[in-house]
Amino acid sequence: MGPTNSLSEHSGSERYVAIHDSTRFKALRHEYQRFALPASVIFVGWWFVTILLGAYAPGFFSVKVLGNVNIGTLTVMGTFALVLVLAAIYLNYAQAQLDPRADEVRAEAEGGLR
Repeated sequence: MGPTNSLSEHSGSERYVAIHDSTRFKALRHEYQRFALPASVIFVGWWFVTILLGAYAPGFFSVKVLGNVNIGTLTVMGTFALVLVLAAIYLNYAQAQLDPRADEVRAEAEGGLR
């Protein structure tokens, strides 16, 4: 089969292979990975530091900060805060960068704009 003008001209599984190999889809995946990799490294790094400090520096974790609240509690609560912050940043990034590109890929796959 020769080159086609639209991804919608493919049928069955060829269509999905053509979408996967398209320049726009590759650009979309690259934009996603540009966010996902650093965000994952930040979260996993934070998590491992928390675990390692809890295991190897329990004295540090037990330092009282305010009343019965200690550094360990703040660090674990910081994990939840980090998840919320990363999720909010991702939502903004997805709306601004990923969704328009995904719409382009979808439109190309369907043969035009809806």
